[in-house]
Amino acid sequence: MTKAKLKIRDNTIFWAIILLSLVSAMRSFLLPLAADEITYSQIGEELLKGKYYLRGAASTVTPIIPLLYAIFKIKSLPLLGYVLHKLFHFALAILGGRYAYLFFFQLGLSKKIILALLALVAANPIAVAWFANLYPEAILFFSFWGFIYYSVSPKQISNIPKILAFFVILVLTRYLYAVLGVILVSVFIGYLKTDYKKYRLVLFKYCIVFALPIFLWGKYMFNVEYGTQDKPRISYFKRFQSTDSPILYNLKCGLGLEKHHEVDKINGIPAFASLFIPITGFRNYLISVILILAFVYGLLLHVKLKEIKILLIATLLPMLGLMFAGTGFSRYWLILLPSFCLGYYYLFKRLNFKEIYFVRIVQIVAFVYIVNEFRLDVLVLSKIL
Repeated sequence: MTKAKLKIRDNTIFWAIILLSLVSAMRSFLLPLAADEITYSQIGEELLKGKYYLRGAASTVTPIIPLLYAIFKIKSLPLLGYVLHKLFHFALAILGGRYAYLFFFQLGLSKKIILALLALVAANPIAVAWFANLYPEAILFFSFWGFIYYSVSPKQISNIPKILAFFVILVLTRYLYAVLGVILVSVFIGYLKTDYKKYRLVLFKYCIVFALPIFLWGKYMFNVEYGTQDKPRISYFKRFQSTDSPILYNLKCGLGLEKHHEVDKINGIPAFASLFIPITGFRNYLISVILILAFVYGLLLHVKLKEIKILLIATLLPMLGLMFAGTGFSRYWLILLPSFCLGYYYLFKRLNFKEIYFVRIVQIVAFVYIVNEFRLDVLVLSKIL
């Protein structure tokens, strides 16, 4: 078989992997709301009444998901609203994949390798399980990779509001991503160094506009956290108020040295391995550390590239933030998965293995994932039918 035919065949296989994974992810449409989805839904219901409450108490839970619940709520046809909301999350995950594709393309990777990396992301069990659910993951995946793509794209005025919009969505979906403000400042300093006169007023105008929602939400949080001491409230930050040394306690939990009292398993670093190994509740410190060091080393091999430097910092900052927050569920790492896969690919190249071996390994791993997801699809359908 010629190289051209092999390339076409491999690309077709990767597209098939992506499509089969998307089909498996749609089993989420058959499942009712559960856990945090119910919480977001309840806040969304109160939001339609003009209050940001949960069970009769003011809440500082991030606003993006409850706002979407309120937007997609159709009282006369609740099932239709539910399906449309899930389709929206599903579409955002796909668009996030598109931004990752564009970023990889900008790095000069071949189409076959880009598809291999995206197939590995799409087939990942955590991606299949969470991207179509009404949790923050799809929104964060879309926003993070949109933010990264436009941050490394050629400098032009039209990119500035896009970078800021993605940053605002990230922060108001999960506060942790405010750490990417470091990248934001660095990118905008680069704009000013390129052409100070051209960009200074534009940057000032857009920064003021996009700072408003964060400022207003910050003011609301301050009022709830410190201005309603005598009224019922549900604090998003109670994990930092539950012990005498909350930072040290949460750091221990984030490092996986201790189990956080709010969860039933050790999370943090030991949970990193569960992003790749489809075993429920799998935790392993050694494997997780090896996997983390491997992707970091792979990216460091190309850190002289501006795009990789920004990606590496944008990946490590949320990871450090998760450790200090005392968390790190496997789904929390999901947003950064394309970055991990890219690091592994660069490491694979550094070890002088042929590219075709990487392609075959991805296909084998994806096949294992797909078989496992097919098993879960059958289980879900058997319970419903």
